Amino acid sequence: MNLQELYTYCRGVIEKHPELRYEVMEHFALAEMECEYEYDAVSVEHECELSFTDIEDLVAEYKSNTAAKR
Repeated sequence: MNLQELYTYCRGVIEKHPELRYEVMEHFALAEMECEYEYDAVSVEHECELSFTDIEDLVAEYKSNTAAKR
């Protein structure tokens, strides 16, 4: 996964869960910042995958908390 793919994923998450916008964009911004200092595609991919996983965890937690409130 590269930054463009991560950005597209983030936009999709925000469309589905607008209340998570700030947290999702914080994860993207961190990945983007980390990738600025990486010099090879493997490191960039790793940073993007870390961000992707963190966002997936955020969404899962949000869904769990939302379901628990019903």
